[in-house]
Amino acid sequence: MAKVDQDTIERSRERVFLTLRQYPNGLAESELEQITRIQRRTLNNYLRALEDEGKVYKDGIYWLALPFDELRLRHFDLSPEEAMTLYLATRLLAKNHDKRNEPAETALMKLAAALTNKSIAGREIHQAAQELAERPKQEEYDPIFRAVMQGYIYRHVLHITYEPLKGRAFETDFAPYLIEPSAIGMTTYVIGQSSIVNAIRTHKLERIRAAALTRQEYTIPREFRGLELLKSAWSVIYGAELVTVILRFGPKVRKRVLETRWHFSEQKDDDPDHPGYLLWQAQVADTTDMLPWIRGWGSDVEVVEPVPLRAELERETRRLAEVYLQGDSIENFDPDSSDFDDDRAQSLFRGQKQ
Repeated sequence: MAKVDQDTIERSRERVFLTLRQYPNGLAESELEQITRIQRRTLNNYLRALEDEGKVYKDGIYWLALPFDELRLRHFDLSPEEAMTLYLATRLLAKNHDKRNEPAETALMKLAAALTNKSIAGREIHQAAQELAERPKQEEYDPIFRAVMQGYIYRHVLHITYEPLKGRAFETDFAPYLIEPSAIGMTTYVIGQSSIVNAIRTHKLERIRAAALTRQEYTIPREFRGLELLKSAWSVIYGAELVTVILRFGPKVRKRVLETRWHFSEQKDDDPDHPGYLLWQAQVADTTDMLPWIRGWGSDVEVVEPVPLRAELERETRRLAEVYLQGDSIENFDPDSSDFDDDRAQSLFRGQKQ
């Protein structure tokens, strides 16, 4: 049998896609086989390839076309400095993914190829794509990622199976309204309307166990605030009520804290009662996803307010002491002993015992 050339394969595959576009209600594979006169096994291969390209999806036994149109960037000129900002953005993308993401990898390679004239940024962006390719591959992740992105792009409700951190997995129809990456945990969250509770919920992409497009279309309500919703969040946990957080940073990290704007609402002032110390204050919707950041400063930060957050850190300090002091109780530990000469730690334990 003569080998079919690649051009013929691509034309046949495109014919399958164009045929499905003419049938808004979809076609079963047997019906598509009769119309196109393409052998079933070959037809199935074409359909799976088109599904990977984001052009078609399957609902039950029916295949349907998505309103796919390739996006093309118009020609525009960039200064070397502007091109390097693209590189910085791609580096953040690469660093924020702990697993291989082939759509992101391909997008970066295309962007790198578009940067002509031996661009340094183009070469570096290509390297960022190669770095993504070296991440461990999770076979179930790519199809879920594609389905979620397609649901959002084409405004099609998804049928998902979701497994929360605590509790049993459940199924729901889900309309994605907003997709937000988070540096905490190197993950991506999807905010949208969930049918099981008839309310807006936030789902972590990595906890979605299965996702499939449905025929049901949706529109994002005008009252949905989009990114404005996350303005008061530390990362992705949002809410109408705000909590005032006051932290006292020690002299050793004062300069580092001042170098960065950590939250849009923050205020930084000298601590009038502790020379050399810095008082940091912000209003956030929830302190849950602040905890890793606060913990990261170790004993160079003290939670002043709110009281529940301070109490949580106090409990954690005691648990840490039990771990690192080999079970010795803080109450029985003498911070002034010669075995414990770290000034910051002594101060911390004295504060705990008061």
